[in-house]
Amino acid sequence: MKDTPWKKYLIFALFCGVVYVPLFHHLTWEPIHNWDEALYAMRAGYMAEEGAYLPDYTRWVEGGPAHRNTKPPFTTWIQALSMKISGVSELGLRLPVAFSALATVFLFLWFFRKKFGDIRIGYCAGFVLVTSMGYVREHAARTGDQDAPLALYMLAGAFAFYQYIEAKDAHKRWRWLAVFTFLLIISALTKYVFGLLFLPAFFIYAIYKKQLLNILKRSSTWLSVLIFGVAVGGWLAVMEHRLPGFVQRVFFYEMLNRYTTVIELHKAPFWYYFANLWNGYFMPWLYLLPIAIAMFFYKTFRAFRDILLLMFLCAFGLLLTVSFSQTKTTHYEIVAYPPLAFLAGTGLYQLASIFLRFFKTVAEAYKIVLVAAGFCLAVVLVIQPYQRVFEKIYKPRLTQNDLKYGYLFRKIEAIRPELKSFTVLHPGFDGQAAFYAGMFNRGKGYRIRLAEGAEGAAPGDTVMVCDKNIIKALFEKFHLQGLESYDECFVARLDTKLRTED
Repeated sequence: MKDTPWKKYLIFALFCGVVYVPLFHHLTWEPIHNWDEALYAMRAGYMAEEGAYLPDYTRWVEGGPAHRNTKPPFTTWIQALSMKISGVSELGLRLPVAFSALATVFLFLWFFRKKFGDIRIGYCAGFVLVTSMGYVREHAARTGDQDAPLALYMLAGAFAFYQYIEAKDAHKRWRWLAVFTFLLIISALTKYVFGLLFLPAFFIYAIYKKQLLNILKRSSTWLSVLIFGVAVGGWLAVMEHRLPGFVQRVFFYEMLNRYTTVIELHKAPFWYYFANLWNGYFMPWLYLLPIAIAMFFYKTFRAFRDILLLMFLCAFGLLLTVSFSQTKTTHYEIVAYPPLAFLAGTGLYQLASIFLRFFKTVAEAYKIVLVAAGFCLAVVLVIQPYQRVFEKIYKPRLTQNDLKYGYLFRKIEAIRPELKSFTVLHPGFDGQAAFYAGMFNRGKGYRIRLAEGAEGAAPGDTVMVCDKNIIKALFEKFHLQGLESYDECFVARLDTKLRTED
């Protein structure tokens, strides 16, 4: 018996409620993080307020970081639009990222319903994704970084390539090639070559489908290559004209040097990303991948064979590529989670289907045992993964001292409205401090300046500080009158300089 429309809508509504918590609940609880998210926040805020969509990204706050963020701008443009609508804030920055994660889940639903006529597999894949600790975390679906949107563009590109290969007439091929080309462009304009790391998987898949020669012979293929080159090359040419040396920094710092040498102490062993999956980032879903892989070899699942292979090639190829990189950080594998969720979600659905079919055929005397087994399975594969994600995102709290500026800024705004002018002392580059100083200066009428180290302070100054080395230096040089604090961070007035001993 088919589900009635109201039942389908109810299931969809319940699923949306389940997805809402990992992706949107307490989205702005954590302050903007240092480094990448802070850089994206400053340039998106500058774009939104100044209308300058190709800036050099260093003008957000006077005395701010001279750190040239050479990442391409596509997703930042979306974040700037969000900030124009909702204001320059954590919400304006992170909401587009959360919606991109939601769109990834909905893409699963669309694909399984369109290709296999069974949206339930999409529900399983979506649930796997939003309960994967490696995906629902900082630098991914929970912050304003670019990796979760990039994962959406690349997954959609994989689906478009699959549809392009499957298309039986020229009109459909042209349509899907156009979609595929657009998605490649926006992937590259989000993270350069990294946005193209599924291409080897597409190459192997085209050989498997015996379509590679046909693709290379088509004029539409080379027109697509030309359009891609003009779009991405045009962006680089414009930025090189505005900021000489831009392309050199992109090629060496953003790509070649990161892959061939260790940048910023981000060193890890070859199996680092695979170990992350095993050590919690994709557990317990890793146990379901063999089911999806086994489906490839059974005639019963012939309809799933091609897409399962493509998803496996995308995920494994990406993980293998970044494993060879000498620079390793915890977010390079994020774009692998959607294809991994596709595979594990398919395995989860097949496991549930096998269990239900067996339950219907087994003798009544054994059904109580199966019910108990099913309950245990549900705890392991449904309740516990969701509980872990919920515990992580419910009122999260940063622990590093140098990441607590945002909490202290919020506290001052709420309970010390008279404290409008002070100096933020930071240990060097501190994007979080710079973002909040600029946001409060530009939108809230504050007069905050930035200074590096204790050397930037003088008697009579009011300072905000979180760094323990700067705090130690201040206590050695000044009497401090505390005004407000958050954990080890505080705002204080520097009184008379201590007398030095002869």
